[in-house]
Amino acid sequence: MGERPCVTNQAFTGRQEFPNDQGSAEWAVAWPLYSDSSESCYCNTIPTPDGGTHEAGLRAALTKGIRAFGELVGNKRAKDITADDVMSGIELMLSVFIRNPHFQSQTKDRLTSLEAARLVEAAVRDHFDHFLADNMDRGRALLAHVVERMEERLRRRAEREVKRKTATSARKLRLPGKLTDCSSDDPEGTELFIVEGDSAGGSAKQARDRKTQAILPIRGKILNVASATADKIRANSEIADLGQALGCGLRDRFDEAALRYERVIIMTDADVDGAHIATLLMTFFFQEMPELVRRGHLFLAQPPLYRLTSGSKTLYARDDAHRAELEASEFKGKKVEVSRFKGLGEMNPQQLRETTMDPGSRSLLKVTLPSQNEDRQPIKDLVERLMGRDPAQRFAFIQSRASAVEDDAIDA
Repeated sequence: MGERPCVTNQAFTGRQEFPNDQGSAEWAVAWPLYSDSSESCYCNTIPTPDGGTHEAGLRAALTKGIRAFGELVGNKRAKDITADDVMSGIELMLSVFIRNPHFQSQTKDRLTSLEAARLVEAAVRDHFDHFLADNMDRGRALLAHVVERMEERLRRRAEREVKRKTATSARKLRLPGKLTDCSSDDPEGTELFIVEGDSAGGSAKQARDRKTQAILPIRGKILNVASATADKIRANSEIADLGQALGCGLRDRFDEAALRYERVIIMTDADVDGAHIATLLMTFFFQEMPELVRRGHLFLAQPPLYRLTSGSKTLYARDDAHRAELEASEFKGKKVEVSRFKGLGEMNPQQLRETTMDPGSRSLLKVTLPSQNEDRQPIKDLVERLMGRDPAQRFAFIQSRASAVEDDAIDA
């Protein structure tokens, strides 16, 4: 992790076997005085650049450990520490070995095995408690550093809250009528779910956390802004509703401080039509609000396509590949009843909450852009080729890749 000056003169390192031969974890964590943060996580030697449940376990252990140390030394502010305060500017490496790991996709960028979070948290927590308490000066130095990050976060949140209240009061009468807003006045931790249709919107409203989650239904497929004129974009009611709900302005008028939600989540059906709607929405944000994407506010929900049940055990699969994986691992040799969801509106609110909306059990995909996307002409060319006004370019793109489509995908 280099020779940079750190908050503690010794990195927090360790290795621990999991109980009952379930695997092991090894880690090295440091808090440099000046760092943009760097996290390298692995599962069974496979890099997981998007982290996952093993990283969540480490975060939980560090957060609970520093809070407990704060309570031990009588620092009353420590109870307000969050994982983001502890992980801000952190440099870490985490490697775990577990049986039958599950990943978010075939690229294995994110670990989703639920037991990994529990195993890693239990393994790391005891070591971290000793790391802090064995050298009280070291523990106090790290606590002071984390509390300083916490106070800076709370200061920024207070500033944003004032701006949001001012902006909201100024726009209150102009918020779209179909928007079901959240109750929080602080944008931190809030989410806007963009869903297709009143049926999905109704389920989402019942499944949401009213304090932090807002729902905006849209009707059908949103306008393809890549092939529309500026006048047509301005006249489109769905786009106007989106702009009013977000409150941050378009293009060069974008103001992140006025953004009314921390996360904007596109939540569409797990089928071809849903993918098309998500593509149109991503095209809108790429063209009209690129800064919102670049600064990490845009996400894709990952609703399940299948429900798999055997006896009292029920699991959900995102797609055919995930279904096959679950049948071969979790339901190996068992008779499985498979139900296919036709859309989000078909899921009851409890299912939608558990699988797609609850931060504790869902999976999100962050939509990202290179920092200089306007100068990266190939990206703009790709959007223009796939979404622009010339259908011949789309036809040529499809022709050039038709041979890569599997026969069973065509049959489906």
